[in-house]
Amino acid sequence: MFNRILRRLASKVAPPATIAAATSGKLSFLDQYIRGGRIPWSPGYAKFKNQLMIDTIASADMMRRFAEQAPLPDGYGPHIDERCVEIPWSLANLKASDRPMIDAGSVLNEPWILAHDKLTKRELVIWSLIIDQFPMRRNLSFVHGDFRKPLLRSGTFDSIVCISTLEHVGMWPIPSPPFAENLAKPQPAKDLFGYRSALATFRDLLIPGGQLLLTLPYGYKEDQDWLQIFDSAGVDDVVQSFGGEVANRTIYSTSPNGWQVTTPEAAAGLRYYNFVKQPERDPDMPAAARAVVCLDLRKPH
Repeated sequence: MFNRILRRLASKVAPPATIAAATSGKLSFLDQYIRGGRIPWSPGYAKFKNQLMIDTIASADMMRRFAEQAPLPDGYGPHIDERCVEIPWSLANLKASDRPMIDAGSVLNEPWILAHDKLTKRELVIWSLIIDQFPMRRNLSFVHGDFRKPLLRSGTFDSIVCISTLEHVGMWPIPSPPFAENLAKPQPAKDLFGYRSALATFRDLLIPGGQLLLTLPYGYKEDQDWLQIFDSAGVDDVVQSFGGEVANRTIYSTSPNGWQVTTPEAAAGLRYYNFVKQPERDPDMPAAARAVVCLDLRKPH
């Protein structure tokens, strides 16, 4: 659903000349994006981003960098949203195993991700309130539901991957166009600590020594209505709520020169760019989060 919303925004952010060329059939989607100034969410953006991630996941050097918290090459993914670091980081750090795992949030539910070697030989349960597609693969199962209301058996899963999803738990539903009209409607009460019960569920579902790969928007703490941004204290609360060992904690931030490994202190003041609340672009043209924290948490034996 979120990707469909973003596609509908493309016509509002692309330069008129690019739209005209696109409708006349003169430019490919990638050409539209590149010649249009590489504007986030404009026509061709999704194609460019996905190709970047496909190339990254296929590169042994890049996957080593994500596994070892090593610096990324200069110019990696400028004006691209945080998925370009979250997905490669998650696959690089996912344990090789043949035991069942969970994709909590349906972010891995893309053909080019599901084809990855670490995912094809294990049972994968895709669990989310929003599931865009249901590919028919023997190793896939789907659960539509709230993480705080577990439907799965305790102590079953070796790994859980939760990419930029936990920040939505307990918040308003993700809005759909027309945004102003839908956001003006009555909204449910928020639970800013709803993520705690979700983390308790994740811990319960994992086997001893099981792995939770978790990514969150990081920086200046904010309530953005349908998501929240975590600061250092918030991340500490996430770790404590899960109650396990931190095997890896990496923070990435973005700038006009792309994404790079950074420190908690350097990213502490970075603000999330919410394109729904602020349609006008900031000069540095972020697509969404200006920083993310990536956590590899392990359930105690």
